[in-house]
Amino acid sequence: MISKPYESDSVRAVTGPTIRPGGLALTGRATDYCGLGSGDRVLDIGCGTGATSVFLKAEYGVSVIGLDLSRRLLAEARNQDRALGLVRGSAMALPIKADGLSAVFCECVCSLLPDAASALNGFYRVLQPGGHLVIADLYWRTPDDALTVDPMATGGGCLAGAVDRHTMARRIEAAGFEIDLWEDHSGALKQLAAQLVWAGVSLTEWWGIDCASGSCDSGRRPGYCLIVASKQR
Repeated sequence: MISKPYESDSVRAVTGPTIRPGGLALTGRATDYCGLGSGDRVLDIGCGTGATSVFLKAEYGVSVIGLDLSRRLLAEARNQDRALGLVRGSAMALPIKADGLSAVFCECVCSLLPDAASALNGFYRVLQPGGHLVIADLYWRTPDDALTVDPMATGGGCLAGAVDRHTMARRIEAAGFEIDLWEDHSGALKQLAAQLVWAGVSLTEWWGIDCASGSCDSGRRPGYCLIVASKQR
């Protein structure tokens, strides 16, 4: 499934090529944490216009494969760097051999997937032992971070499959990963939401729900997190 906001010209005019909160600053934070560099092979799932793929290749010297379902966004990625390894495919069925990657980047993708738990099993399969999974994504913030929240969003918005922190962690660990880093970056989400409103973009279209209707309240608010997990050796 291709999320409508990611191909929206009005949204992308605000977000830039990364089309997500935090931009490449969070990508760099995760890459440094993982210690990636020349000789490492990385898969960029939901690569979009290729912002992360180009960044990782240019700044860290890693070998990158970019994967996305959108023909339009992949075409833009090819224009960024003709030498990028780009594949049209689904995060639910990775066309990658097992145990071959140093890292998998999955930025603003898991909350869009029809079955994130199954997709995580695929991410685990393609990573080499000790490899890293990087997730930057939306989640539902709850008072104690432990209340399980069912997905509510419809219409292809960015909150379509977002869950709470407890559920995210449980899914990642159930796939065989150990969570090494969890950081809340909801401030970046708040800043981007304000910029979208200022530009006249409907947050209802972007979220996939109408927060003004009461779906977002003191007990459940959209948040944004950075997670780094590792495949056990």
